[in-house]
Amino acid sequence: MTWHDLIREARDACVPKLSQKALGLKVGVSQALIAKIENNQVQGSEHLAAIIKELGLDPADFPEEAFKSPRGGSAKVAPPAVPVPEFARDPAYWAAAAGLIGDVPLYAAAEGGEGSLIIERDPIGSVKRPPLLQGVKNGYAIYHTGGSMIPEFEPGDTLFINPRLPVLRDTSCVFYGADDEEPKASVKRYLSHTDEEWTVRQFSPDRTFTMAREEWPLRHRIVSKNFR
Repeated sequence: MTWHDLIREARDACVPKLSQKALGLKVGVSQALIAKIENNQVQGSEHLAAIIKELGLDPADFPEEAFKSPRGGSAKVAPPAVPVPEFARDPAYWAAAAGLIGDVPLYAAAEGGEGSLIIERDPIGSVKRPPLLQGVKNGYAIYHTGGSMIPEFEPGDTLFINPRLPVLRDTSCVFYGADDEEPKASVKRYLSHTDEEWTVRQFSPDRTFTMAREEWPLRHRIVSKNFR
């Protein structure tokens, strides 16, 4: 997947539907340029930062050269990516599925401190792949135990995660901590971010707060669930 694909998928996922022309009007460019970007016909664009902001994407997911115009000029440079902890680089840990079909691995989560979850390093089993993970490599599931997201997610629900899907505003995610000794996770509703912090929401009790990106560098999008 290229950065051009991230733009196209994020626009297609907008509700209500956002056309190429409408996106262009919002950021001050033509529909033709949006089409060229989505079809991988440009190597970079000085308008990319505005497009990313409008779609709620993370600039850190885009290469630096993508922010440069074809003439060699540059727009806003993407901030450096937050270092990913070593355990997050292990495909076995984040449930790299064997292929694009069949069951997905299921990981257990136990209550941790301050509303966080401790994720087991090895799967406890597998569950049937839901429609939203069909054809998705590295999809996985978590047996949820936390109570901070009731009523959206309750203890005992199975959460299905697509780590390859762009994270949009007002979507629920699993945020992963950077502690190699005790890998931790936190299920929250993503609202916005800066270079230093995520702004998130939980429902029980209902509150909005920030999480440091240095402490929680990785996030994966939850796409569906099975009720307990």
